[in-house]
Amino acid sequence: CDRVEVIRDGEFIATKPIDQWDNDSLITAMVGRSLDNQFPKEFGEKSKEPMLEVDNVVEAGVLNDVSFKAYGGQILGFAGLIGAGRTEIMRAVFGADPIDSGKIKIKGKEVHIKSPRQAIKHGIAFLTEDRKGQGLVLAQTIRTNLILANMKGFSSGLFLNEKKILETGEQNIASLRIKTPSIDEIVGQLSGGNQQKVILGRWLLTEPEVLMLDEPTRGIDVGAKYEIYQLIIDLANKGKVVLMVSSEMPELLGVCDRILVMSGGKLAGEVDAKNTTQEEIMSLAAKYV
Repeated sequence: CDRVEVIRDGEFIATKPIDQWDNDSLITAMVGRSLDNQFPKEFGEKSKEPMLEVDNVVEAGVLNDVSFKAYGGQILGFAGLIGAGRTEIMRAVFGADPIDSGKIKIKGKEVHIKSPRQAIKHGIAFLTEDRKGQGLVLAQTIRTNLILANMKGFSSGLFLNEKKILETGEQNIASLRIKTPSIDEIVGQLSGGNQQKVILGRWLLTEPEVLMLDEPTRGIDVGAKYEIYQLIIDLANKGKVVLMVSSEMPELLGVCDRILVMSGGKLAGEVDAKNTTQEEIMSLAAKYV
C-alpha cells in the first residue's frame, strides 16, 4: 500500500502515506484510544504443584510421546507450524480425539477422558480455533449460546430456569463487556471480538479449572484483542490453568509465561517467554519437520 485510510465505527478518521504511520499511531486511530501496553501482562503466583499433567500421550500418526505440566496462575503457550500438533494435543486432552496411550492428571489424580462431556465434568474447557464452524450457533441468540456447555446447570427438572439464564447471562455480558443491544441478539450479528467473548462466557459458566484456548484472537481487531488478553490474564490471576495456542509469535511472547514448541507431533522444546526470541522458537518449530 501507498496510503492507509482508517475508518472506525462507520466514520472516517484519517488517511496518511504509509510511511507516516507507526504501530502506536495506527492502533490509536483504529480503536480510539492509546494502548500503551498492548500485552497487559500482570501475573500472580503460580500454584506450587501442577494442576494439569500430560504424560507421554500418543495418538498414532498425530502425537508422539507428548508430556508437559501446567500450573494454576500462569499461561502456558503452544507454538509451532501448521500441523505440528498444537491443536491436536488440546483435542486429545479434551477427549475430542482418542489417544492410544499416555496419562492425563488433574491435581495429581489420573483421569480417563473419553469425550468432551467427561472433560467438562473434570473442569476442562476448550475454546476451538473455528468459532463460527465449531464454537457458536450463529443463528441463535447470545442467551442460547451462553448455556450450551452447561444446560444441566440452568435446568429445573425437565425445564430450563429462564430467570437464572437471564440473570447469569446479563452478569456475563457486563463482566466480559460484550457489546450487544440485548441478551437476545443473534450471535451472527456480533463482531468477531464479541463473538469470542460469548464463547469465553459460555465456558466460564461451566466453572472450569483448565481453559484451553486455540487461536483466541484470530480474526478480531486490535482493540478487541487487548480486551481478550486482559480477560485471559485475569483468569490466570484467579488461579486457573490457561493453555493458549497461537500462530502469532508476538502474542505468545507478550501474553505467556512459558512456551512449549511443537514440531511434527512431538514436543521440540520449552522456552521462557521473557528470555527467548522468535528465532529460537522458529528453530525449535522446524526441529522434527
